[in-house]
Amino acid sequence: MVMLVPATIVLGSAASVLALALLPLIATALAMVAAMMLLSGKAKDVRPVTGGTETDPVVEAEPPAPEYGPAGALKQTDTFDVLHSVMKERIFIIDGAMGTSIQKYKLTEEDYRGERYKDHAHDLKGNNDILVITRPDVIYEIHSKFLESGADIIETNTFNGTTISQADYNLDTLEEVKLINKTAAELAKKAAAEYTAKDPTKPRFVAGAIGPTNRTLSVSPSVENPAYRATTFDEVKKAYYEQVGALMDGGVDILLVETIFDTLNSKAALFAIEEYFESVGYRVPVFVSGTIVDNSGRTLSGQTNEAFWISIQHTKPFAVGLNCALGASDMFRYVQNLSRVCDCYVFCYPNAGLPNAMGGYDQKGDEFSLEVEDFCKAGIVNGLGGCCGTCFEHIAATYEMTKNYKPREVPVSENCLRLSGLEPLIYKPDPSNMRKTFLNLGERCNVAGSTIFKKAIVDGNFDKALAIALKQVEAGAHVIDINMDDGLIDGVSAMVKFVNLLVSEPEASRVPFMIDSSKFEVVEAGLKCSQGKAIVNSISLKEGEEDFIKKAKIVKMHGAAVVVMAFDEQGQAATCDEKVSMCQRAYRILVERVGFNPQDIVFDPNILTIGTGMEEHANYGVDFINACREIKRVCPGCKISGGVSNLAFSFRGNEAVRRAFHSSFLHHACQAGMDMGIVNSAQVIADEYEKIDKELLEYVEDVLFNKRPDATERMLEYAATLEPKCPPTAVRKLGGEKFVATAKVNPKPEGYDPVAPADPASLPPTPEYIPYQPQMKQTDTFDVLHSVMKERIFIIDGAMGTSIQKYKLTEEDYRGERYKDHAHDLKGNNDILVITRPDVIYEIHSKFLESGADIIETNTFNGTTISQADYNLDTLEEVKLINKTAAELAKKAAAEYTAKDPTKPRFVAGAIGPTNRTLSVSPSVENPAYRATTFDEVKKAYYEQVGALMDGGVDILLVETIFDTLNSKAALFAIEEYFESVGYRVPVFVSGTIVDNSGRTLSGQTNEAFWISIQHTKPFAVGLNCALGASDMFRYVQNLSRVCDCYVFCYPNAGLPNAMGGYDQKGDEFSLEVEDFCKAGIVNGLGGCCGTCFEHIAATYEMTKNYKPREVPVSENCLRLSGLEPLIYKPDPSNMRKTFLNLGERCNVAGSTIFKKAIVDGNFDKALAIALKQVEAGAHVIDINMDDGLIDGVSAMVKFVNLLVSEPEASRVPFMIDSSKFEVVEAGLKCSQGKAIVNSISLKEGEEDFIKKAKIVKMHGAAVVVMAFDEQGQAATCDEKVSMCQRAYRILVERVGFNPQDIVFDPNILTIGTGMEEHANYGVDFINACREIKRVCPGCKISGGVSNLAFSFRGNEAVRRAFHSSFLHHACQAGMDMGIVNSAQVIADEYEKIDKELLEYVEDVLFNRCDNATERMLEYAATLEPKCPPTAVVKKGQASAAEAAIQKSSWRDLSIEKRMEHALVKGIDEYIVRDVEEARTCGQFNRPLFIIEGPLMDGMNVVGDMFGAGKLFLPQVIKSARVMKKAVGHLIPFMEEEKRLAMEESGVYDESESNAGVFVIATVKGDVHDIGKNIVSVVLGCNNYKVIDLGVMVPCETIIQACIDHKADILGLSGLITPSLDEMVTVAKAMEKKGLKIPLLIGGATTSKMHTAVKIEPQYSGPVVYVLDASRSVPVVQSLLDEKVQDEFIEDTRETYAEMREEFYAGLEDRKYLSLEASQSKGLKVNWAEEPAPTKPSFLGTKTFIDFPLEKVLDAIDWNPFFQVWQLRGRYPNRGYPKIFNDENVGSEAKKLFDEAQDMLKDIVDNKKIKLRGIAGFFPANSDGDDILLFEDESRSNVSEKLYTLRQQAEKDTEEPYMALSDFVAPVESGIPDYVGMFVCSAGFGLEEMTEKFKADGDDYSYIMAEALADRLAEAFAEVLHEMTRKDLWGYAPDESLSAEDLLKVKYQGIRPAPGYPSQPDHTEKDTMWRCMKVKEETGVELTESLAMLPAASVSGLYFANRCSQYFSVGKITQDQVKSYAERKAMPLEVCEKWLAPTLAYEP
Repeated sequence: MVMLVPATIVLGSAASVLALALLPLIATALAMVAAMMLLSGKAKDVRPVTGGTETDPVVEAEPPAPEYGPAGALKQTDTFDVLHSVMKERIFIIDGAMGTSIQKYKLTEEDYRGERYKDHAHDLKGNNDILVITRPDVIYEIHSKFLESGADIIETNTFNGTTISQADYNLDTLEEVKLINKTAAELAKKAAAEYTAKDPTKPRFVAGAIGPTNRTLSVSPSVENPAYRATTFDEVKKAYYEQVGALMDGGVDILLVETIFDTLNSKAALFAIEEYFESVGYRVPVFVSGTIVDNSGRTLSGQTNEAFWISIQHTKPFAVGLNCALGASDMFRYVQNLSRVCDCYVFCYPNAGLPNAMGGYDQKGDEFSLEVEDFCKAGIVNGLGGCCGTCFEHIAATYEMTKNYKPREVPVSENCLRLSGLEPLIYKPDPSNMRKTFLNLGERCNVAGSTIFKKAIVDGNFDKALAIALKQVEAGAHVIDINMDDGLIDGVSAMVKFVNLLVSEPEASRVPFMIDSSKFEVVEAGLKCSQGKAIVNSISLKEGEEDFIKKAKIVKMHGAAVVVMAFDEQGQAATCDEKVSMCQRAYRILVERVGFNPQDIVFDPNILTIGTGMEEHANYGVDFINACREIKRVCPGCKISGGVSNLAFSFRGNEAVRRAFHSSFLHHACQAGMDMGIVNSAQVIADEYEKIDKELLEYVEDVLFNKRPDATERMLEYAATLEPKCPPTAVRKLGGEKFVATAKVNPKPEGYDPVAPADPASLPPTPEYIPYQPQMKQTDTFDVLHSVMKERIFIIDGAMGTSIQKYKLTEEDYRGERYKDHAHDLKGNNDILVITRPDVIYEIHSKFLESGADIIETNTFNGTTISQADYNLDTLEEVKLINKTAAELAKKAAAEYTAKDPTKPRFVAGAIGPTNRTLSVSPSVENPAYRATTFDEVKKAYYEQVGALMDGGVDILLVETIFDTLNSKAALFAIEEYFESVGYRVPVFVSGTIVDNSGRTLSGQTNEAFWISIQHTKPFAVGLNCALGASDMFRYVQNLSRVCDCYVFCYPNAGLPNAMGGYDQKGDEFSLEVEDFCKAGIVNGLGGCCGTCFEHIAATYEMTKNYKPREVPVSENCLRLSGLEPLIYKPDPSNMRKTFLNLGERCNVAGSTIFKKAIVDGNFDKALAIALKQVEAGAHVIDINMDDGLIDGVSAMVKFVNLLVSEPEASRVPFMIDSSKFEVVEAGLKCSQGKAIVNSISLKEGEEDFIKKAKIVKMHGAAVVVMAFDEQGQAATCDEKVSMCQRAYRILVERVGFNPQDIVFDPNILTIGTGMEEHANYGVDFINACREIKRVCPGCKISGGVSNLAFSFRGNEAVRRAFHSSFLHHACQAGMDMGIVNSAQVIADEYEKIDKELLEYVEDVLFNRCDNATERMLEYAATLEPKCPPTAVVKKGQASAAEAAIQKSSWRDLSIEKRMEHALVKGIDEYIVRDVEEARTCGQFNRPLFIIEGPLMDGMNVVGDMFGAGKLFLPQVIKSARVMKKAVGHLIPFMEEEKRLAMEESGVYDESESNAGVFVIATVKGDVHDIGKNIVSVVLGCNNYKVIDLGVMVPCETIIQACIDHKADILGLSGLITPSLDEMVTVAKAMEKKGLKIPLLIGGATTSKMHTAVKIEPQYSGPVVYVLDASRSVPVVQSLLDEKVQDEFIEDTRETYAEMREEFYAGLEDRKYLSLEASQSKGLKVNWAEEPAPTKPSFLGTKTFIDFPLEKVLDAIDWNPFFQVWQLRGRYPNRGYPKIFNDENVGSEAKKLFDEAQDMLKDIVDNKKIKLRGIAGFFPANSDGDDILLFEDESRSNVSEKLYTLRQQAEKDTEEPYMALSDFVAPVESGIPDYVGMFVCSAGFGLEEMTEKFKADGDDYSYIMAEALADRLAEAFAEVLHEMTRKDLWGYAPDESLSAEDLLKVKYQGIRPAPGYPSQPDHTEKDTMWRCMKVKEETGVELTESLAMLPAASVSGLYFANRCSQYFSVGKITQDQVKSYAERKAMPLEVCEKWLAPTLAYEP
């Protein structure tokens, strides 16, 4: 063994050290750990490694359930307390009947009219409410008599006080209603006050009476139409809100909602009351009184009184009761029931018995009192009063009677979920058998859960829909789930109609409803029709907390329970942890911030589909079940629900399997706490778990619990052996060797062909259509231009810009008089010369006309607000002036030359340039989907320009230099809109620009694709200009000439530019080149662009006289589409299948679950990859559809289309913009430069809507798919399809002017093989309709969604694909042109290749050839392998052995040594224990130690060598260390046992161990930063050094003693903060004193080579070495311990440091400094009087953030330091994040590291493993010299603290000021109130727990990763808090809007310098901050003795807000400032010098 010289190591910066440590760490650390564990006796038991997945997870001790705070509540009036005290003492008394009392006064019509209403047109007698105005004496007297009789509460006379009720008397104005209610309240209050004053011991109260109105929300006034309502919830609520406001204005003490015969009316009233309370900020007690209409005990709307209570319980009424309708004796049992269930006070005020024959009441007061006494005896009331027929005597008798009785005791209600329909549903789960109490949420009234229900709704057959609901309830549904989310359905109207209909059917509405929609407006619509307490399904955190809370509050106000989907801003929860985390977050918000009853919170943690064959889906079932249990634990009281049918969607079509999955899942999920689910009620009741076939169950639960990797494949194999329709409780297998199908029933005769073409002679004639006649007139210019262009080649002028350059204009020329004071330079803005130098522009126009130009362009190339923004001239006024003036100037010149020669008319073209923005190209390389502007913004700018040009009189509009076709489409759209607005049009020319010899535009289009994209506008002429010279443009103009059916022109550049950017081509040379265009006959016009001037135009004009213009060709009539390339569709009538267009379905969220998930998850890169794959697979068009409830359709469509457009391989084909929402269609069109297809529009909403949408599609130039759908519904039969399509065709052709070739009909491919007779002929109907539609609608095309056809057979590939193939074969023969398909499959599945036996069964179904075709198809399908293709059918059991997969060889096939080496190099720990155990037991290695010293260390040597050679990087090395530790950890117990046996045998304990040296390492006293130290430890451990890590804040004595105890060879010291530098000097001195000679290594972020040389090395005679970062530690240590080189290395280092010291001291002498006084005189001078006044913060003092959301800081993370920590640095140009990923050396590893960091970050965030804590404080402040005074308050009379600052003194060569932080605060003497802020942020809470676990697992990689991420989170938190400060907390920059990138680049106002850093190098200022804000007490962040922050992942600093604030470095300071500073701080000079040591410019 080699003897090693002792040595000591010092660490580098945290980032450096971390990186270094990672490399060598693996080998050494593992070996050392192994040996150390053996020696320390810490060996663990050896446990065998087992495989497989346990079904039942190990239950560990659970952490305690979280605690939740109560929600805030509105303030309550004092009435609450007074009433409580009264009601606890006695039974309170309500007054009697106001109406009965009024009758006794026998008032006349005149009494009712009074003075106010004497001339009112309507009779008023009977309108008792207005008596408070006309006879207040009567009402006051009645109130007084009731009070005299003993009433505690009198009601206002406002029973009919709503606009709705007062409408009966024509008094329904708001003014009248307010007057009635306010007056009534004031009158009653006056009476109550009088009686309270008489006897203050008996306070009297006024209840504002709110009656039921004369309209009912739950009962239809129409017998014929039970769904009809005479009013709406919102109308009723509004009326109640108005009444409540007036009553409250009048001063009522209580609000009483009474005589409620319809609960929904009361809910509207209570909703209005709650809204009112929210608006005023307080609440009064609310009483609610229902009315039962007869002895059924139900309201008029059918509810029992318990159901009524449940429906309004959410409002927490102060008291609830019953009144009216019955006498007391009849009401007793109902009041008794109410008393039992209500947890508030209960009252009753019955009628005086039952009415007599005359409608009056005979019961006297004592009789009434006797009857109500039964209530008191039974103890069931807290209050009594009287209703109809009761008067003063009844109340007096009752009052006297109640004195003998105590009031009812208010019971404590059992905490459970209560729902209601007409009857209550009290959900009390049985914990011992949750399956027994499971609530079945019936799924059959959900359009997604039942195709029959959906069809009924789409067809408007609501009676059928109602029958489905009734059947569900009969089948056992406890709740009816109602969902109308479908593109074909208007969700709101359908929901309203159906719920209203249900409410009117007692047998259906007796159960509660689940109002189910992803559209909240539909949810609200349903709630507003539901009188019972419903469940809302659903809301989620997808749109953020604000939206979530808003919706939750609305649901709560409606009194519904709520389903919360496990979905947040990042997407859908899939794993157990995600589900729990999202649900718990939502629960906390609902409970703490919304005040939701936990019992009413139902979580749906997403039942996701399993058995898909995708590995990531395999655990979804287990995740859901486990999540149930944990969610119930951490969210007490909540419920769990889910859509059970989702689970086994993969097995749809096989009843036994699917239902068995449902049964097993429910069994286990209920055991875990699932409460309810959307299910087929009848099936889940029938399919008891215990009855499921046991063999089937085994396969099912293999999949459900993910028990084996091949579970799904085995399930499919087994499923194929079953009869697909058998139940799971009575499984039937397919029998027999040979399959024999059931005989056909009613087979069609041989030769039957239902799709054969009809005899043409038998068909009616093809209809005639009236040609479309545009209504818009054309200007005369059209005819004149036509005549010119037929005679000769027309001439366009040359380059305006080139011509202007010749005038050498100055800035003054551009400014002129108008712009002389303009703030922006204007030179170069040629367009404004029409205003400032019109003489120049006029002269240029004239010269071009003189040269022969027919057309001159206006000088308006940049004449839009967008382009003029470059010059700050983007106002509409300026742009209009420029364009109008330019047009008038050009017109003047043209008119002059036309007048000179009328035979040669001259024209003015309004020049419309491309703008400097592009709609198809992203300005951001990093974000290709980003656009700097929008279509609408560009269109608006063009519209404004066009209007001004037209106002100026242009003859032509020329859209030119189009490098992005979408820009031109926006311009042409704007032009068309303008033409529509003025009613006429002028000729439009369009000129594109190809950017190079590829012949494409900048946005990538070929010129033919460009033409197709704009052809719809029918331009007068189209051409090319700019970019190239004539010779280069020839072939592209030639192509344009070939394809265009209009005039073609070209105006090229004068050749290509020279080296200086100019053009050398002369006029005659130019003319010679363009002559080739004339010779070839390919142009109608010529002109010149860049570099051309008058000579070029003159020469060209002369040349063209010898040539005839191009003949305009007649274009072939066909469908043309385009992406970047053209798609010309020319069908082959003899083989339409051959020319069929495949519309790729995989970018349709309904056609691809993978695509949908990508969009929902925001993974647009994955979505783009899907699109690319489609195009590669043969898709001619990409169908893009985003219609899903979880997706924001508009934003998703925009982002995805923009992304597609940026990917040439995807966007070379056209797009189909597909949505049922037209706003999504428009959004897609506005991003598509090519000619797209729109899918779809229809006549569903009527002709007006259809025409409006068709016109928009036409203006965008798209083809259009028209669905066969009209106002009556969807076309199903052939006749319906033909009729609807022909009607739409006529409208499009005759009234919209659509090109028939651009009309594509989708006659609805509907599902066949469903088993329903009405569906059987759908295939035949479609095929026959194709042929007839093509006949009667000439030129149209036919399309359809092919996958719909065989939806019933989903899951059986062979059958489904065979259906598609056969259908396409026959449909194409009938004329089908295109379809939404899986392109790859339809290409592969040629009809001729389909298995013939399979085809027969398929076509029996397709052609409906027998009555049992579907049943026979299912039987046959069950014999097939479900995944086989239809062209190579495999029957069950036929697969050959040759098909078995042969595993490819891999590294696992290597020798045991090589496997271990591979694992170490690659950092793979999955197999290492298995491999090490194999090595230990194979006999090859005699001792475990030999494995470590042999193959493991060999592997680590490879790692070290590769790291040294730069072939491995730090993250990889640390992973290698993790593998090594795991390997050694497995061997340690065996080594311990070996030693024990050896000791027993010899009696001697062997303490020897093998290592390369002992390395002691520590972070010095007072410093807590250890990330770099940890990396060094790992790196050295990997290189076989024994590392003794002493941790952080280690005292000097401990370090020295550890070196001695462990016989250290080297000591390493680390530190981050500047005080640590002094501590390192102290340690060096102590080492010298102790006589140590081992090397000392120094490292850490604050250390430096210079400081080590100057301050540390002179204190210690042993070797001292500074190590820059972790990667340098290994070679330094090796050099220090290698006897061969150590002496030379040490000597070299000493010489280097000696030279550095000399340089340092020489520098101190050379450097000049100003005195403190001089530097102060040259400080920053701010004119505070002219500066904006400092903004006062929103609060003074502090604000603490204890658990700041981690999610909010993620976007602010600066990843650059993260990569520096790991020693990953890209080279130019790939420096920094994210460019580092592109670096050829470190890119891939950086990306891998980043991805793994994201995984850990997600875990941290989801499971809240780290808590963010922070505090911010703001204080009144002013500067006083170099100090900042902090005042106690705004009076600024007392100074609470001082902040001391340091000023720059090093002499500067410039006039820059000498700054101190105090310069940035207004001085005291200015009298200006200013402020200073400060903050502390930490991400260290929870970090220690994380890292301890990683350390215990030997996972160095993860604990270093965790520390690095915590540092990043702390800095990000500081960034976010600073942004909050600027925008809100301080608010000095409220409108700031910066990207995360800009934030990291500090592009904001204000700074946040930190003590101990360059702007203030003194750490002791932290003490002041900690005192001011009480940081330790408030946050737990504390300071060490060296003023390091603990936890280490913390950041602190000061806030300065004023504009003058900036970062700077104090630099070195002299003794005069240090003395002054020490005196001001009252700090001893020597102490001050110690803290400032690194900053001193002198030696103290």
